[in-house]
Amino acid sequence: MIGTIGESLIDIFDGKERIGGCPFNVALAASRMGAPVTFFGKVSSDDHGMSILERMIDNGVLFDPQLCNAPEPTLCSKAVIDDEGKATYVFDYKGTAACNLTEEELSKALDVEGDIDMLFIGSISLVMEPGCNAIMPVVRKREDHPAVFMDPNVRPSMVADPEAYRKMILDIAGECALVRVSEEDLDFLIPSVPREEAESRLLQLCGGSLIVTRGAEGSTWYQKGNKGNKGDKGNEGNEGNKGNEGDKGNKGKKSAEDFRVDMPCCKVDRLVDTIGCGDTFDGAVIAWLERYGMIGKIDGLTEEQVEKMLAYASKASALNCLHEGCEPPRRVGIGDDLE
Repeated sequence: MIGTIGESLIDIFDGKERIGGCPFNVALAASRMGAPVTFFGKVSSDDHGMSILERMIDNGVLFDPQLCNAPEPTLCSKAVIDDEGKATYVFDYKGTAACNLTEEELSKALDVEGDIDMLFIGSISLVMEPGCNAIMPVVRKREDHPAVFMDPNVRPSMVADPEAYRKMILDIAGECALVRVSEEDLDFLIPSVPREEAESRLLQLCGGSLIVTRGAEGSTWYQKGNKGNKGDKGNEGNEGNKGNEGDKGNKGKKSAEDFRVDMPCCKVDRLVDTIGCGDTFDGAVIAWLERYGMIGKIDGLTEEQVEKMLAYASKASALNCLHEGCEPPRRVGIGDDLE
């Protein structure tokens, strides 16, 4: 089971309302692409909250009912779309349901769910007080030690103390199996140095592997191999799962090494906007890892596997850009086809 922790909200742009929130969108995307997902976030009992609840039900995203009847109102953000389809957001989160998840509530909800293989965290839920203070203490106490995937999805307008925020995010990165940042995130987290140097610094701080997304320029995966893993010799083709393309030919030649994979962007004919593009990318990565049994083996991925995963995530992200707001594609059939 995959869990995403954080906010759901209503984005308001051009007079329209769209359901969003990074962890919510990631749950939506991963579920549409076939992964079992539970969203751990506080949802209001107001009309907006009921719309959020309906969207989860319609898309197969599980949730804890105890978290989905909060008396506080739904968080709403105002989005401004520029000529390139990129959005800038203004959040007024104080007193809303999204920021009031307590440590006790989150811990109880995770215990009820039981076996969780990966937890996704990130975005404004890591800065909205008081709820931001609950997430990492609960994650650290998990006895099942799920893999942690963080996307900081930096919103500078939400950051009151940039230096404290940078330290917090970089410290969390050291506890993660996987971190994804956009180039804009990287510029904020490690400022005033060339991007290549910033990427190298962030990789060294990460507990696991790193993805850097570059918009129209594609994405880069930096693999931090498991030096103690001499190739995962028990997985030499995985004869019991011949449909698992991710494991074919994994005879231990490169799974324990560090390497880099660059993936070009999947082009779109008619860009509508980029809202939810990165969230869809994250959800696709999670769905791919889950489908091929690699959630707990990220440090053992081969270059071939990473290439297939990034191509899948790039395609999913591009398809999302054909719609207004976050509308991730769906997996078709038993393979990796999307529509």
